[in-house]
Amino acid sequence: MTLFESDYLRTRIQEIDALRSIAIIFIIFSHIDSFTNITIFNKLQGLFAFFGLSIFFFISGFLMYSSNRFSTAKDINSFFKKRVAKIYPLYWFSIIIIYVMDKIGLNIPFSNGIAANNLLLFLNILGLQGLIPENYNLFIWWFVGTILLYYFLFTIIIYYSKGVRSLLLYSTLMVFPLLFLRNEFNLIHVNVFNYYFIFIAGILSSSIDSLKSLKKTTLFYSIFLLTLFIISDSGVNMSTLTDFSKRDIIFMISAFIFTFCRIKFSFNNKLKFSFLAEKLADSSYSIYLFHIPFLTLFKLFIDLLIPLEAHNWYLSDCIIIFLGIPFTLFFGSFIMVQFDIFYKKLAFKIRSNPFFLRWLDNFNS
Repeated sequence: MTLFESDYLRTRIQEIDALRSIAIIFIIFSHIDSFTNITIFNKLQGLFAFFGLSIFFFISGFLMYSSNRFSTAKDINSFFKKRVAKIYPLYWFSIIIIYVMDKIGLNIPFSNGIAANNLLLFLNILGLQGLIPENYNLFIWWFVGTILLYYFLFTIIIYYSKGVRSLLLYSTLMVFPLLFLRNEFNLIHVNVFNYYFIFIAGILSSSIDSLKSLKKTTLFYSIFLLTLFIISDSGVNMSTLTDFSKRDIIFMISAFIFTFCRIKFSFNNKLKFSFLAEKLADSSYSIYLFHIPFLTLFKLFIDLLIPLEAHNWYLSDCIIIFLGIPFTLFFGSFIMVQFDIFYKKLAFKIRSNPFFLRWLDNFNS
């Protein structure tokens, strides 16, 4: 169990682990076309990216609600302290690696020339990608800024919500300022809107504890979506938010099927989840952050090691698929484990510090 799963240590949900493992593999497959000449990956990369990211946003909403209760301002403050401690250090480390590799001249896919653009670098270090348009984002790491923005918005929404109906009502109201900023000032990343419904679906899935509540929530959620579409048709510019595709609908249906199966069959503690799959789930955030630089270095090594001719490009592709991907998964997991060890040691030193203990005593008194 790693740092990123500590919030649900006592009630670890094996279905979520399975989804997390699938999602990170999808993400890698969505970018592998930049390192190989296999046409099937190029054709399917959009599909892999959408479903991989959708699963991650769904899980994030699910765990945000299931692992936290936002009944007081102190709960919100505690939540954000945990998120900052868990998200930023590894995220900053990945940016440093990308910056250094870009600075020395390595061709890193999706880096947007970060070493040559100080504004781009500064905005991404702060994690403000959710508030800025696409051209100021590192292509891959926009996810971090978007999820941070969701955390901020939905702590407020959940805090004031008394049930599913009020949660959906506040979610509707909250999106209009974002649409205004997007339409009038070209602010807010487009993917904030693309995954908004999916994040909400994760929160709702976590709140459902019976088939009766599933039916009720599904009805309210359908009304919520229909209301937004009606508002869009009435003349309000909501095209960014309501531009649904077939794959969005397929994912939404799959999300509620997942919720139904979780309630009906109660798989938790009955599945024999393999050790490797569990480690993959635990390391998914680290793998997500570092898979591009790892694959870049691996391909560079292969190109230097094997003098390729035009007719044997498939040899390099096979090596990247069957060795490069395991290499990436292994070192992503290694970084996550090492960071976990470092984090626990640091937390222990802080908690055992006399100044911290005196402050804690004063705080409790």
